[in-house]
Amino acid sequence: MTANIYARKKMILEPAYKFYLRGLFAKIIGGLGLAFVYTLYYPGGDTIQYFLDSLACQKLMFIDFKSFWIVFTEKANITHYYYFNSETGYPAYCRDLKAWFVVKLAFFFVGFSFQSYLVTSLLCASVSFLGIWKMYLVFVEEFPTLKKEMAVSFLFIPSVFFWGSGLLKDTFTLSALGFLLWGFYNFFIKKSNRLTSIIAIFFSGYVIISIKPYILVGLLPAMIVWVIQRKVGQIKGVVLKTTLIPLLLLFGIGFGYLSMLILGDALAEYELDSILDKAVVNQRDLKSDYHHGNAFNIGEFDASVQSVLSKFPIATFSAIFRPLIIESNNVVMFISGIENLIILIFTLRVLYFVNVFGLFRLVFKHHLLTFAFIFSMLFAYSVGLTTSNFGALVRYKIPCIPFFVASLYIVRHLKQLEIDEENGVKN
Repeated sequence: MTANIYARKKMILEPAYKFYLRGLFAKIIGGLGLAFVYTLYYPGGDTIQYFLDSLACQKLMFIDFKSFWIVFTEKANITHYYYFNSETGYPAYCRDLKAWFVVKLAFFFVGFSFQSYLVTSLLCASVSFLGIWKMYLVFVEEFPTLKKEMAVSFLFIPSVFFWGSGLLKDTFTLSALGFLLWGFYNFFIKKSNRLTSIIAIFFSGYVIISIKPYILVGLLPAMIVWVIQRKVGQIKGVVLKTTLIPLLLLFGIGFGYLSMLILGDALAEYELDSILDKAVVNQRDLKSDYHHGNAFNIGEFDASVQSVLSKFPIATFSAIFRPLIIESNNVVMFISGIENLIILIFTLRVLYFVNVFGLFRLVFKHHLLTFAFIFSMLFAYSVGLTTSNFGALVRYKIPCIPFFVASLYIVRHLKQLEIDEENGVKN
């Protein structure tokens, strides 16, 4: 009821809000659907354990608040396990920093859900939608004629609103990514709502670093290029623009390196050497039997930069378009395979329409499109390189899928504008 009133009020001035209730409904369906899958189809899972650990913290709070405060305010530590007992239940993730942070976030939802897993999932879906909506509004503001296409990209892709709506790491990080993008856009591009934007940047960045810091490995370079391209685009003189581009790129590289240093230990696992070693280990892990047919192979490579870069095409393709339907061995993978096939067909149609070489020219025609394309490619490449089975892949890749699909829609739109201009068609 509240969402309906809010959407109708905003729709008067902002037509994009006609998708607000539909997007929220999709998130709720995704959250509840995931809850049913993990309670009826799969035998439990990390989403159930997040709930149980949060529930144990809830019980501890009422039994021994001092112990609860220690457990809740400190980082994950094995010694915290001993604050719990048979009455509260024993948490499984008190040694895992990233999982324990999710437990802390889930704690608030569990508190308002009357200790119901289903209601907790519903609340997670509803609240996390706010970040996705902010992300959608950024793209609509830059491309107001593509409201429907951007809604498809960010609100209605099944795998995204399914895996990104329940009580999972992906739900919190995807929503935080939306708030981070919105804050960055307002602070650096529009230069408005500075205080609100900087708060959104820091809090959402903190959530991402605490749960899935590798998202920033692809996000920071894309954002740096975004700002540089925006600045260069405002320069009128061709000679001056050509002269400043190398200097701005050097500044961007320096800023990116400084950002990595500031992030420090949080990204230590995702330094270049660590990423290469992890990729090789996962590739060898494919030969293990416990993946039960869900493993995929992108070919042999070693930890050298040259060898890893040679896997860019197959790793990126795997992250975006796999599992294929013929590679699916269960219902969940089959549904994912259908979605991937649709995205693959759409991609081929857009490439045919704009020409492969024309694609890269168009990508750099608009600063937001450049950001979206670079982020989706870098993220897909890193996930395809370091993930060894489809079960993990369908979840890990969801941050890049909306940006990739949105990029395709925008590229097609820009190409059509060029054709219309050549034919003298007024828009």
